[in-house]
Amino acid sequence: MSFASVRGQDRVVHSLQLALGRGRLAHALIFAGPAGVGKAHTARALAGALLCPEAPGKGCGHCDDCHLVGTGAHPDLLTEDLEQARKEKPTATKLSIEQIRRVRARLAMRAVRGPNKVGIIDQAELLTIDAQNALLKTLEEPPGQATLILVSSNRDALLGTIRSRCQCILFAPLDREEVQGLLLRQGVAPDAAAAAATLSQGSVERALALAEEGFLEHSTEVREKFDALGRASIPDALDLAVDLVGARGEKGRAQRRLNREILLDWCRDQLVRAAQDCPPPGSSEDDDRLAALKQALRRAERAYATTRELDRNANAHLAWDRLLLALRELH
Repeated sequence: MSFASVRGQDRVVHSLQLALGRGRLAHALIFAGPAGVGKAHTARALAGALLCPEAPGKGCGHCDDCHLVGTGAHPDLLTEDLEQARKEKPTATKLSIEQIRRVRARLAMRAVRGPNKVGIIDQAELLTIDAQNALLKTLEEPPGQATLILVSSNRDALLGTIRSRCQCILFAPLDREEVQGLLLRQGVAPDAAAAAATLSQGSVERALALAEEGFLEHSTEVREKFDALGRASIPDALDLAVDLVGARGEKGRAQRRLNREILLDWCRDQLVRAAQDCPPPGSSEDDDRLAALKQALRRAERAYATTRELDRNANAHLAWDRLLLALRELH
């Protein structure tokens, strides 16, 4: 396990290598950013850099220690997350105080294979308040050559007393091309990889979920229905609104989020296409193309306004009804 395996986070890797080279790596760090952008992988790569005897500060990726870090079996590396919590309590939804006590105890012990020890708490936003308070003692009195990494998709869920005692490293969403390349290397078909990467918001985790069987067909079908809105009757437009709202429950919520992203992506494509067809500024030719651009802009504005309403928990049926009727008139 080494920094060479980290994709799309060059700025983060550079700052960590710089701190390691200068001997100024903080004893406690928060890796914060969207889900699926490589935070946990980078945490393991940092553990490899700290525990590798062949290439200290980098990780060679080939020695026994790097292999043990990669498999999660290194005796000087402890990882706690929700999966570990569910091994002890199948219904767990939070990281418990017992897990933090285990981290504290392990970090306080003498290292087995070298001078350093590393603790990684993944999904740290799920720590209970009691668990966070129990963690404060370790942050206030760091044991020896131990490094603690909190990986979180929502650092605001951590207590201010936790955040103030850690160095925060911010992770940005991955470039679309990077996500698409990773999907292709995972064996995802090119068309599905391109579509999923576009809607992934820079998250490999989300892109992999989107690339599941049926996603590309659903995305294509919804976009074709948006294309046909100008020819649709009012009842057909309202029926489409019902389909886009979908079912109740977590699956329905995920489907609604996806449909909103397909809508915004469709609006962006329409706007780009209209802008490319538009005559140059000052030209008197082809007023129809200029009118088409203005219509595309109005559609995009209306779509973005509706998604903001939905983000604020507006009535989904009413919001989609109004939007699709408006888009029908703006075709």
